[in-house]
Amino acid sequence: MIFSIKKVLIFIVLALAIYLPLTIALEQETPHPLKVTFVNPGSSGLNPTGNFWLNVSKVMNAVAQDTNIDLNILYAERNHILMKQLTKQALESDTDYIILVDEKRVITEVLLNSTKTHPNILFLLNSPTQLEINRLSAKGFGIKGAILPDNYQAGKELARELVQLTQSPAGVTESFSMLAFLGDVATNAALEREQGLLSYTNRLSHIKVIDKVDAQWSKKRAHELARGLLRRYRNVELIWCANDAIAFGVNQAAIELGVREKLKIGGINWDHGHEDKLDVSIGGHVLLGGYLLIELQKYQHSLVNYIGTQKVAIFRPYNDTFEPIYKAIHDDNLNQIDFSQFVNQKKNYTIMTLNKELNF
Repeated sequence: MIFSIKKVLIFIVLALAIYLPLTIALEQETPHPLKVTFVNPGSSGLNPTGNFWLNVSKVMNAVAQDTNIDLNILYAERNHILMKQLTKQALESDTDYIILVDEKRVITEVLLNSTKTHPNILFLLNSPTQLEINRLSAKGFGIKGAILPDNYQAGKELARELVQLTQSPAGVTESFSMLAFLGDVATNAALEREQGLLSYTNRLSHIKVIDKVDAQWSKKRAHELARGLLRRYRNVELIWCANDAIAFGVNQAAIELGVREKLKIGGINWDHGHEDKLDVSIGGHVLLGGYLLIELQKYQHSLVNYIGTQKVAIFRPYNDTFEPIYKAIHDDNLNQIDFSQFVNQKKNYTIMTLNKELNF
């Protein structure tokens, strides 16, 4: 009897010796998901300013699924009052990280006036100034980084692509006029894109920007403006638009007025259907939300020492080469990509590498 009890005890000890290390190892391999809250300033559905922010969420959700992130997205529906409320809600939550978009300095104002702070704040596409970041840090917020697109590059690249469409035979220099439909000029993105446009066109004696108007990122607003401007400037050839939604509105007006064939219209965003309506679309920044999550997981795993402020020159003019990534975003088919490989640094997260993952 005593011998049997000893055998049982030995069996239990051996079982525990095997089971406990295995359990600990499994726990180490499958840590709890990182809780991340993203206050998305855009709409959860169709919107007159386009589906850019909805597509940002699609990419971020795909990355989160592959990288052990519990991503909670709160949509402000293009309403800055609601965005303030959602930011306060995020500050009250138990989320590990908060991702914010500082459009028109709305978020900076909320954080500076908040009685709550948070140790892990990240900014996407729009961020406070360095002075404001210093003030937020002094108040107790932990500002871990910001991922920003090079909007100056986007504006300049769009202007260059439009001008290249006017190339005349060798030795012949023709003059062309351009209309610029700007975004919301109270935003940094709109101002920087305009600066890129002017930096390029001001160096060309044969290209003249004859008028600039604030189209508020809106297809409807652009359509209304274009119906008047295209009647006033009957000889205009080039239309530079701060986003694709604006360009769609101008395109619609040009068709209604019977002048579409003589115009070259370009926008920014790679919005769905641009290839059938526009002559040029510049895009790629829709992927930056996913890039931020990759950088965050690298930081969590001590693969990088900090995230910091990164201005990424990600914009590219659309062509058939980018059809795989373009379709994957708009058809919600990004699950073909294993995003975890970008965390362990086997590959770099770029438009080209993402596109190749889909280009079988």
